[in-house]
Amino acid sequence: MINPVTGILSSATGLPEPTLRLLLTVILAYLAAYLYNKKFSGPDAIKYTVANRTHYLLGLGLGLNVFFNMLSIYHSLVTVAVSYAICFGVGEQMGDRKLATAGVWIFNAAYLMLGYYFMQTDEYDITWTMTQCILCLRMMGFGFDYYDGRKLVTVAGPPTKTELKTVPEDKLNKAAIRETSNKKSPAALPLSFSADTPILQLPSLVEMLAYALFPSAFLVGPQFSFSLFKKWINHNEEDLLLTDDQKEERERAQTLYVWRSVLLAIIYLGAQQTIGATYSTSYLLTDEYSNLPFWQRFLIFPIAGKFAYVKYIGIWLLTEGATASFGISYEGSNEEGHALFGGLANALPGTFETATSIDHVISAFNINTNLWSKYYVFKRLKFLGNKQASQFGTLAFLAIWHGFHAMYFITFLLEFLYVQCELVLRKRLVPIVQSYTKKNDIYFKIWKLAAWIACQLCITYAIVGFELLSLEKSYIAYKNVYFLGHVAILVILGGNILLPKPMSLKKKSQ
Repeated sequence: MINPVTGILSSATGLPEPTLRLLLTVILAYLAAYLYNKKFSGPDAIKYTVANRTHYLLGLGLGLNVFFNMLSIYHSLVTVAVSYAICFGVGEQMGDRKLATAGVWIFNAAYLMLGYYFMQTDEYDITWTMTQCILCLRMMGFGFDYYDGRKLVTVAGPPTKTELKTVPEDKLNKAAIRETSNKKSPAALPLSFSADTPILQLPSLVEMLAYALFPSAFLVGPQFSFSLFKKWINHNEEDLLLTDDQKEERERAQTLYVWRSVLLAIIYLGAQQTIGATYSTSYLLTDEYSNLPFWQRFLIFPIAGKFAYVKYIGIWLLTEGATASFGISYEGSNEEGHALFGGLANALPGTFETATSIDHVISAFNINTNLWSKYYVFKRLKFLGNKQASQFGTLAFLAIWHGFHAMYFITFLLEFLYVQCELVLRKRLVPIVQSYTKKNDIYFKIWKLAAWIACQLCITYAIVGFELLSLEKSYIAYKNVYFLGHVAILVILGGNILLPKPMSLKKKSQ
């Protein structure tokens, strides 16, 4: 169903209606943040209750969701309602949180898969399944947090005023720590999924809806825990104790961060609409491209792959600014006392553009989804007894989460294999080149440049198939560069099996 507002704008500008609807929804999230802050910030903030803030936020989230999904919003509402009913009926009434969590996972996975089955085509379609895939992970994470809240431990210190108001007396000074936090200090864990994610008591349906439909996060993320939402909506007591100077400094830092996100988004999305439109992945299928000399095809191929990433980074940066506008991404102050608002960043452009390994890319691209996968899938596959098996299982889950297209699975398989290739090359090459790079800074820079080129070639090669979706289209594109990225995997992993082990590995095995 076409939104009448974006339909008119599409006719006037010639831009695709779904793309306009996506961009306008994200931009309207800035207006939602402005309205929220205007009402609940400042000297009058203390007179409003948590319920007031929650209801207002839910209204904003519902409004934006209706603007994007129109009548298809019922998919989101049904998903949240059924997930809540499972937790309430099975977890609260029957007292079986484990079974409730399993129910939430099965229901959300089945709903999303059915949505893909009925809606999926051979092109990228902006439909209600876009918001549904974000909501699916949010509800699955909520289910696991609800499960983790079953075990309570006594903690030191008096309860806060907020806890005295919201936590039952028999649970005061009690806490639950996520089992996959690896006993790291809270400061070492990400803001989105800190160690306090377990849910001690089931929230109200209104709270769950407000969390699920958060105005700046329901469309393309970021993912974050219900506990972070709860802390933010309750307003930490320390926020009420800030001096006027501290408040002014925080507002200044917040404004700068929002503008930084917006300007970077404009640069990325602008580049996508100019260079990326000329060298898109679909261009790799044309006769014009296939008739070019090989060296030109070889150069253009990674450019097309690169701009497949650019559009994602652009929209995430735009969303990041809206999220920072709400203030939920605030992660404290640095050593100089400057407030930081990058706690829910979903892309780190500087790290991504200079990445010299796939690990760097993973840490800088789709950050919060990767963190979600780490804590709710990878670490919970520990029973497999093998890190590579857990990694493979996590990538398989992410492939299924994206949809049924075969190239999703092949792309994530390529990612897995490229990581294995990196491990092989590090073991074999690093001991050799270190004797040169440690002595000469020029050699070190050349080594880093080579690593950067190799990393960029790998990630841009793999994502082409992800973008083209179908096996037939991907085959044409990869055939035009003689499947070099696939051949490289065979050469590296095959060579590692056939060649003698490096001396360092021989010593370890003795």
